Amino acid sequence: MFQDWYRNRRQDVTGWFKDLHRHPEVGFEETRTSAFVAQRLRDMGLEPVTGIAGTGVVATLHGTKGQGRTIGLRAELDALPMTEDSGLPYASTITGRAHGCGHDGHTITLLATAAYLSEHPDFFGSVRFIFQPAEELLTGAATMIAEGLFDRFPCDEIYALHNMPGLAVGTIGVPVGAAMASADAIDLIIHAEGTHASAPHTGADGVLAACAFITSLQQVSTRVIDARRAGVVSFGVIQGGSVRNILPATVTLQGTLRTNDATARERLIKSIHNVARATEIAHSVKIDVEVRPMAPIAINDATAAEAVVAAADHALGSGRAVLGVDAIMASEDFAFMLEQVTGAFFFVGQDGPYPHHPKYAFDPDVIPTGAAVFIELVKSRGQRINSSTVRSAKLAAVNQGE
Repeated sequence: MFQDWYRNRRQDVTGWFKDLHRHPEVGFEETRTSAFVAQRLRDMGLEPVTGIAGTGVVATLHGTKGQGRTIGLRAELDALPMTEDSGLPYASTITGRAHGCGHDGHTITLLATAAYLSEHPDFFGSVRFIFQPAEELLTGAATMIAEGLFDRFPCDEIYALHNMPGLAVGTIGVPVGAAMASADAIDLIIHAEGTHASAPHTGADGVLAACAFITSLQQVSTRVIDARRAGVVSFGVIQGGSVRNILPATVTLQGTLRTNDATARERLIKSIHNVARATEIAHSVKIDVEVRPMAPIAINDATAAEAVVAAADHALGSGRAVLGVDAIMASEDFAFMLEQVTGAFFFVGQDGPYPHHPKYAFDPDVIPTGAAVFIELVKSRGQRINSSTVRSAKLAAVNQGE
């Protein structure tokens, strides 16, 4: 039924997608995007609540079949501070801003889900449509939660998706356990006694110390964690000096640590500090180290993960979903929501470059794939009566008997 509906609405939905893609906005600045989403929801007859975490939007739809559970569905609003090189006729019109991760496609997938369910509310329970800001900053979800997201809009389960180049087009990949890695920010300042480059023995070489630190940490990291666990340490920023023949007094490093295993994370953080201390001794420098947690590991509930596969089998046909695909080392602040509410994060396959690549482009043809799974999750999981509903029903029956 949904696929027939979507064929008639494809042009409208694709138009929504192209509109958002042309007007990307970065985290906590998604004012136009938020207003666009809220207006589409109003057009569907829903009453969106806006301003959560600044630009977040939540709308609730109650099914017409009666009491049931409340299912949350989340999509991201934000774009990236990057330049697009996709060559698309509807490419970004804003310099230095681009939807290079597909959040525009995720938002439209959830809007398509809302549009269909608002016209076909024949399901048990309720559904929350949650549009979250600032996922790329890994702070939007936590901010929504801090502002009372689940107090104001409680959910029994929650689900989210992400496009995944490399996974067969139109298929669903569902990790079991860890789905996305934790993220920690690494900041180091190397203090050295700068001197003339021709006489390094009269001072200390902070640049060489930085190189030694990175090399040693990469070597040590392969020996402190179980090879069957995943952990990646990478540095994207090295800054120091302004003149080729002067050894700088300070060198700064900025990096990131990603793991899908808590023990591996602890050992790698300890290694960062240990290698810094060893580098101080070997290179006669002083190193300030800070490792700041940004997002936890996104953990899929086993039952919820199986529910995604069952929903995909029903909505798309048997064999289109794969349970137990590998976790990826990118991070997702949906992890904060999964710490609060049982749920799962799943991938939708598409072709093309990986997200954050200048030539990356979300494939709008996978919008109905994700929406069909979302819709089936609402229908299948909402009809499972939770314990509080059962208790209320029993109490009502007792009271009627009295």
